[in-house]
Amino acid sequence: MKIILVILAVIIIYVVYVYVRIFVASHDSPLPVITQVDIEQGQGSPLRYIAAGDSTAVGQGASSVEHTYPRLIAAELAKHNHVVYRNIAARGAQTADVINNQLKQIIEFNPDIITISISANDVTHLKSNDRIFKTYRTILDELTQKTQAKIYITGAPNFNGASLLPWPYIQLLEAKSKSFNQQLTQLETARVKIIPIHDFGWDQFPDRSVTYSADHFHPNDIGYQNWAKAFLSKMQQ
Repeated sequence: MKIILVILAVIIIYVVYVYVRIFVASHDSPLPVITQVDIEQGQGSPLRYIAAGDSTAVGQGASSVEHTYPRLIAAELAKHNHVVYRNIAARGAQTADVINNQLKQIIEFNPDIITISISANDVTHLKSNDRIFKTYRTILDELTQKTQAKIYITGAPNFNGASLLPWPYIQLLEAKSKSFNQQLTQLETARVKIIPIHDFGWDQFPDRSVTYSADHFHPNDIGYQNWAKAFLSKMQQ
């Protein structure tokens, strides 16, 4: 009996430690505040580009807004186009938040290109894969019907190396991510491309910690550069 109580006490202490660590990281982050603003850059044919999604689309973890993946994409597009760029992503957003708060803004912007990084918060909140898939379908159905844009949307990210989270939880998230990403390939079409950020380019980084920011959860400049390459590889196909 005493052994069971000791084991339970250790588990409770560990859970409390993890919760406090995550709470402190999310409320007292050492990272710079990233503020996305509308910009226009480049010369050539006009191209309207809007980025949506969660904190990864905002660029949390980057050293500056210029190193966020949407701005890296905008800069690349601006080499041959006059790019009008807007970012409406929100920290903490889940797929339902894209439907409720971002779809209308995307449609009103009348974009030529849409990038969305989403689902990480759905996965960490342990939403069912079927529920996440249903919201993805709603997002993509709305955007394909109400815009003429090419749409680039991420699957679930890779949580390996996110040392803010406990190892057993990472294994659970990875199992969900891999299963969901396989399901998500069903939604790819000529206009809709699924960005495989879970696997793209990570073999270049044997030490995954070099791709994470100081909060040990979001990508840093190196990580976001890899994300930008993943998007651009699909755009250039």
